[in-house]
Amino acid sequence: MTGRNPLILVLLAVILGLLPSCIDIHEEYWLSADGGARAELIYQFPKAAAAPYGGESGIRELIDSFLKDTPEITTTTRSVSTQDDRIRVHIVATVRSAAALEKFTQPATIGKLPPSATHLVGDIRAGLHGRTLHFTRTITPSKAFPGASLIPASRLKGHRVLHIVHLPAAASESNATRTAHSGHTLVWDTPLATALKSPVVSRFQMPLPIPWGIVSAIAAPLAAVCGFIVFRFRRLGKPNHLSR
Repeated sequence: MTGRNPLILVLLAVILGLLPSCIDIHEEYWLSADGGARAELIYQFPKAAAAPYGGESGIRELIDSFLKDTPEITTTTRSVSTQDDRIRVHIVATVRSAAALEKFTQPATIGKLPPSATHLVGDIRAGLHGRTLHFTRTITPSKAFPGASLIPASRLKGHRVLHIVHLPAAASESNATRTAHSGHTLVWDTPLATALKSPVVSRFQMPLPIPWGIVSAIAAPLAAVCGFIVFRFRRLGKPNHLSR
């Protein structure tokens, strides 16, 4: 083995470590009408893929550091554990407002993650055209897990990249694999074998719902003003018996 590039040996070790196990990604998001969001993220991947980051404890430290430096995210659950030959990461988090959600998706925030994780977060593009939200997200699992494309097809079978989004209003257009709840729930279900060959794109358009909290906040003082004006006009319209 002498004379071989040590980097090649490390890469081979990582690839061989990937072979006995595989990767599963499950992400589910609940978006609210006021722009906040709740997310449940479950990632399962071979222990060998975590070796460059210090294994299970290193992954835990990376996640804790990112969450600490990202106050826009309120974490309710965070666990990192080893099950058989795979590491399982489970995070339940909340982003409380649209402004916080926008800040979280900025490159300066995403850039705090290790390179492999940024490929799982992906490239996020969101914008308003009139009152319609246009959203596109592109992730590249093959870059997040180098060497995974060499896993035999027999070991990829049954493993998936699953993204689920629950919207406050029905989507007017999407490329989702399937929909539920009259278009309020979009599901992108991609076999891992497909996700390792080309980027996974999730896209939807949604008309912005009326934020009833804001409507109530506006309606209450407006109703009070209108009531006062009506009251004044009624008073002015009454005959003044004292002037007789």
